[in-house]
Amino acid sequence: MNVKAVLYVTTLVLGATGSLSAQAPTRQPMLVSESFTCNFTGAAVNPQVLCNYMAYTSNGHAERVVDRILKPIGLLRNFKIMECANTQNCFATVVKGQRFIIYDGAFMQRIEDATETDWSAISVMAHEIGHHLQGHTIDGKGGQPLKEIEADKFSGFVLHQLGASLDESLVAIKLLGNEHATSTHPAKPARIEAIRKGWLEAEELYPKWKSANKPAVATAPKPIADDETTVSARPTTPTRTNTSVRTVGCVSGDCEDGRGVFVYPTRERYAGEFEEGDKHGEGTEYYADGKIKYKGNFRDNVRSDYGVYYYRNGDRYAGWFQKNVPNGKGVYYFADGDRFVGYFKNGQRNGPGMLYNADGTKEEEGVYEQDQKVR
Repeated sequence: MNVKAVLYVTTLVLGATGSLSAQAPTRQPMLVSESFTCNFTGAAVNPQVLCNYMAYTSNGHAERVVDRILKPIGLLRNFKIMECANTQNCFATVVKGQRFIIYDGAFMQRIEDATETDWSAISVMAHEIGHHLQGHTIDGKGGQPLKEIEADKFSGFVLHQLGASLDESLVAIKLLGNEHATSTHPAKPARIEAIRKGWLEAEELYPKWKSANKPAVATAPKPIADDETTVSARPTTPTRTNTSVRTVGCVSGDCEDGRGVFVYPTRERYAGEFEEGDKHGEGTEYYADGKIKYKGNFRDNVRSDYGVYYYRNGDRYAGWFQKNVPNGKGVYYFADGDRFVGYFKNGQRNGPGMLYNADGTKEEEGVYEQDQKVR
């Protein structure tokens, strides 16, 4: 995804007061007067907010930037966006059965100016999108701290997918979060932790490493590992496929302290053991199409100890993990039949190793540092 393009569009939408209603014809005013409104800061929202009815139709920038936010997670927009001046906020609400995200352009501009980055405005918008997508505005339960935690976690996940660093994902909440909890919003530290968890979960689903770069042209041979039966028993179609999974979150079992199945906004899912809400113990991750992605052990929400990771191109790695990446002895199987047997550190070849051809003959042997042969 072109992050610069996202930021450019976001600046057009969120960084200019009146950008959504500048060309709107005069319409009958709309009063936002709903019993429940999810807003980012937790500050009171005027129940009689006067907005230009149908103003959102005057400009497509808002719709485009929101669609860019939703594209990485494969979801469609189920709400409309409207700029409403002098609200000093950004919030999700429902008016006469129609879902809206309403924001104050000047307020968003001040956030960007104060943080010196466009990621702050994107973070706020992603948070409000999370409220709508998770049904918070229509469940009839009013404002709840848990809803804010879920929306914050969603924001962290999405910003990772858009290319933001963890620090960039946290700038808005660090500026606007309340140090003290209220009846509807958790305190700032809890919200920071929720965003952090969302960002890290996205990082786990999309690791930015690959220890080798040979072309993939064929099916890998049987791995030569102690538990090769575990590796070769790769399921191609799990019980629940992407076409049948339509729920985000914990869909079965105990996803706090036990065994359960958790579906992510990307439709990828994890089935296995949990401890205190984190992946911990044995488990399996699946791609959105139902094919296995990783099978092995987790500690504190990251891949740890022994496991097998399956790449989209047919490659796979079987060996030891630490902090989500290969670390220790392992075997990297190329889809064309070649394999590398050796040691890894922080996701790269590091230490003695050997590269074998598909027919079993040795192609290369040596000592590696940072994925390069040094002797």
